[in-house]
Amino acid sequence: MIKRATMLLLLFARPAGAQQLEPQVATTLLVMIQAAGAQCQAGNLQACGHAQQLQQAGGQLAQAQFACQQGNQQACQAFQLGAQQVFAAYQQHVAASAGSAPYVQQPGFGGPGYSQDQMTYDHQRRMREMERNSRIQQGNAAADSARRDREHQRFMEQLRR
Repeated sequence: MIKRATMLLLLFARPAGAQQLEPQVATTLLVMIQAAGAQCQAGNLQACGHAQQLQQAGGQLAQAQFACQQGNQQACQAFQLGAQQVFAAYQQHVAASAGSAPYVQQPGFGGPGYSQDQMTYDHQRRMREMERNSRIQQGNAAADSARRDREHQRFMEQLRR
């Protein structure tokens, strides 16, 4: 069986400094990876390959999301398209396995898809958080710089004596 920790590592693999994969996308991928893993465990070799493909898709989506957060509009389009494909595949999975896999419909799953409005809202929320963190870091750096300037001035005054 594909271990959950391994799945999460592969699913959330991203460049240093990147934010986590969108929760709705990550949850959806994880549910499908778990379902494919269970089928793989039962001897379905095609499901084993599907689980690996889903893990690779998660890594690619995380990279596209990171590039999008850095301002790459093509990456934003790729992420949005990829997220929509993940949700479409999930809906097909749910329809195909209705009643056969009770864990498919997890509580808290956000719903039918990842709309442009939701993506915009989540992006704006992350950007506000990043800006707030940046202001805090700048304030801390300014305070640290001022402290060092005072210490340097005291040191210079001691040398002049």
